[in-house]
Amino acid sequence: MANPHASDTPHWEAAFEHYYQDRMVDAFEEISEHGVGEAGELIRWYRIIEAEAMTRAKSSVLQVAPWLTLEFVADETMGIEGELGERTLQACIDVAKRLGWEHKVPTRLAILAEVTDAPWATNPYGYCVSKEPYEKICLPNYLVDDESEFSQAVAHEYAHVISSNVTDDYAPRWVEEAISVLVERRFDAEIWEQFRVDPSMWLSPTDLEVMLVDRSDDDGTKEEIWMAYQQAGWLGRYLSTIDGVNRLGEFLHEIANESPRINLVRTLKGQDRTDSALRRVFGMGKAELFSRAYSWVVALDSIEP
Repeated sequence: MANPHASDTPHWEAAFEHYYQDRMVDAFEEISEHGVGEAGELIRWYRIIEAEAMTRAKSSVLQVAPWLTLEFVADETMGIEGELGERTLQACIDVAKRLGWEHKVPTRLAILAEVTDAPWATNPYGYCVSKEPYEKICLPNYLVDDESEFSQAVAHEYAHVISSNVTDDYAPRWVEEAISVLVERRFDAEIWEQFRVDPSMWLSPTDLEVMLVDRSDDDGTKEEIWMAYQQAGWLGRYLSTIDGVNRLGEFLHEIANESPRINLVRTLKGQDRTDSALRRVFGMGKAELFSRAYSWVVALDSIEP
């Protein structure tokens, strides 16, 4: 989840400082009696801080692994927090194996308080944000009732933890979502059919990035946003099939490659990090990837894993 725009009010500046230190009660106290900016531009952040603060006010923490903690509201998890911790750990382990990742970054998964499962929720499927002293994944409470949905959501968000840390935040959003949607294993048959019958639905690298980064919560764009996530997932799925070897972890590492030789080559060839990494690992640039992946998607007989 991206950082907020700078605010010119001292209360919001203090709130964001508390937020990124995960001092949620303090963060909410800073803004609870103050405005949300002209035209309400900070309402989304108000709701995010409110939801995490409401959870923190009555939550407990379970140490699941040396690097993983689970934050939960005991009255709402009804004694299955141990099971939820195991589900979380297994989902993280599965994603890490696929991407060649060692669990070395402290991570907290917070199951948000049930009261925050509301129409005003700004991230109804969960989100991940880098804080101190850990990466924090927040999931809505309703996911607790469905083991499969819960594990898929954990996998999606933990893939963001891995992508962000491996690439030093250099990866574009479409790359992160390509990995996250792939490991989540949530592919929409109707969207797949739309891609097959209408090539204009398949966005260019630039347009896909814009749709994923500048997405709106407006009802009129929800289908377009979902389609963008699905396209990113198909790109990840295509890359995972090349040569029958999963080289996605290598690809992420190459995006962050800071060797003098690689930096020089990138500069001389006018390549950005992602294009350069794609060429070194998969032998193609972004334009060719998007074209090949689309042809592959169209030729598929089914979308079963």
